[in-house]
Amino acid sequence: MERLMPLKAQIADLSHFQQLLIGTWTNQDLPGTGKGGPDSPYSYNVMPLPQQSPQNGKNSGYILKNFTYYEKIVFKGMGDVVGPVEAPNRGGDYQQSPYALFYDQQIRFAEGPGIDTIVHEENGAWLYLQTENQPIGPYPTDPQAYEPGDPEPQPSTQTICKQISVPHGVSVLAMGNYTEHLLAPLIPKASSPEPTPEGLDTSPYQDTLTAPDDYQNPQPELTEQINLPLQVAILDLFAAGHPVSNHIHCQVDTANGGQVMNIPFEQRKAALTGYGADYWLMSLDGGANYDILAYTQRIVLDILIGDEHYTFQHPTSNVLTRVKTM
Repeated sequence: MERLMPLKAQIADLSHFQQLLIGTWTNQDLPGTGKGGPDSPYSYNVMPLPQQSPQNGKNSGYILKNFTYYEKIVFKGMGDVVGPVEAPNRGGDYQQSPYALFYDQQIRFAEGPGIDTIVHEENGAWLYLQTENQPIGPYPTDPQAYEPGDPEPQPSTQTICKQISVPHGVSVLAMGNYTEHLLAPLIPKASSPEPTPEGLDTSPYQDTLTAPDDYQNPQPELTEQINLPLQVAILDLFAAGHPVSNHIHCQVDTANGGQVMNIPFEQRKAALTGYGADYWLMSLDGGANYDILAYTQRIVLDILIGDEHYTFQHPTSNVLTRVKTM
């Protein structure tokens, strides 16, 4: 039988990191903490937006739309219509084989005037990149017929790619890898989103503005330190008698051989110019199960204010739990 492309992949073809992601993840209370669900998530989002009109008696050229949030991510396994696939990239002498795990994500406000409404939707794929011998011919029928020679190894710093599609007209490719550890993660203190670009008023980042018509910055402490929700979640688990025993850390960044594309309007007005993310899959039982997923994303925006373009940080973080099926 002829081999068609892309090819249906097996779970075993995916990286260990991808295999452990398969399933549904939501905001749920972490064991013993009473926190983590939609009413009290370990999350935050710092979102700058361009605006000409004055807000709160100021005209800074931008406003903030910061908030805690909850979400649902579905990573599609073998039982889904679109499960894991292999989509070979032929190079002539050998090929690269991305093994893809697809996902859908939906985010809702956990506070503020828009509480429980959808604020973000996204889909994409996590790719596991491997090099392999290239079959000979457009529709190979001989499983032993390959181009001669050995494939060059995939660079160890580029074995994972997060491929993102956002319906603002933005696409992202971020490259990286993952490592496995026999201990709890040490979540670093994040770089503060401040200072905002030189020459702009930075006071919206410190002001607590929570009136319905001016709900910009409800939690300045989290605005200053986007990784704080993740750090607190790990400490709360420890205090509740459920310490993290193992973790897998995946890090990807567009600066590591990736790229960002924006449609023309976004390119002119508020383009996404960079993306980086850290994901921590965490186990509470010595690595038998990895049922907690924490992440932080570092999104860079180029926003037009007047006649100048300014660089803003748009970081996010959240801690999710795997949905258990009966």
